[in-house]
Amino acid sequence: MNAVNLIDAYVYEVTRRLPKKSRDDIAMELRFSIEDMLPEDYTEKEVKEALAKMDDPAVLAASYRDKPMYLIGPKVYDAYIETLKMIFPWAILICIIVSVVASIGLFNGEDAVLTVIINTFTDIIVNVIYVVSQIFIWVTIVFVIVERVGLSKNDLPLTKKGTPWTPEDLKNVQIIPAKKIISTGEIVFSIMWTVIWAVIYWNADHLVGIYRSTEGTGLQLVMPIFDHQMLLSYWPLVVAFIVLEIGLALYKWNVGQWTKNVAIVNGIIHTMSIITFIIITSNANLYNEATIPYMAKVLEMNIPSLLSVIEIIWIIIVVSVVISTVMELVDSYKKAKI
Repeated sequence: MNAVNLIDAYVYEVTRRLPKKSRDDIAMELRFSIEDMLPEDYTEKEVKEALAKMDDPAVLAASYRDKPMYLIGPKVYDAYIETLKMIFPWAILICIIVSVVASIGLFNGEDAVLTVIINTFTDIIVNVIYVVSQIFIWVTIVFVIVERVGLSKNDLPLTKKGTPWTPEDLKNVQIIPAKKIISTGEIVFSIMWTVIWAVIYWNADHLVGIYRSTEGTGLQLVMPIFDHQMLLSYWPLVVAFIVLEIGLALYKWNVGQWTKNVAIVNGIIHTMSIITFIIITSNANLYNEATIPYMAKVLEMNIPSLLSVIEIIWIIIVVSVVISTVMELVDSYKKAKI
């Protein structure tokens, strides 16, 4: 990393900890202050000496914040925030998955769908609030104790390596454009969606079907849409894609940004999943034979006309899924090239 990049890295390390609205102004001010300490044709060594006179980026960022930190001071504030950011999404993911899986597992098609949805949504909110509040309280208590008891007054702020900050640390800093970053929220949503559709797949016989409105009881299941035995015959493929999707999410989490390799792996897995989806859903034996006569009677249509409508709907769904997937893959490749 050359002298200019060291300055860029230091400015980035400070400003990434600040509100977006103030980053540009403070970045300009920092660059001016650092360059003012340097000769006209400065070297990397002179830049390191100048940066060594500056505060640790975490401490300097804390000094720029509008609100002072009384409970959690700058010595541990950065590590405290990073810990919360790391724990919160996964805790929320587990709460949502547990609540949804429990509701799906207990649903037998006899209860009103709207009631089940409302109860599930309520359980998710209550559980998430409880877990998040508990995590916040206990993590805060731990860091308060660490700052006031575990660190001496001469200790420098905590770093990821647990060592005092030096300008040498800037060589390991990656300046990642905001558009390239893969957020933890995106990873969490991906895993959550994979788990939910997997649970629905194994419980499709009492979840995915034709519902009717019964007086005073809401929507209730009349019959499943799929032949459950035929649907479950695809379980090896489903398990393979569950493993691939979760593995992809963890791979993205580990890398943390869109790169060429991440975009390629993402593209291969999603392309394979679309092809598999089309093959499975195009199997006529997959569907419950009783659904067509029932729907024809309810809709007052003859069976050939109904089959034509269903085919058109299937084509629209497939085309929509393909288009949305292609758009997502193109977007990921664009991000990887930034």
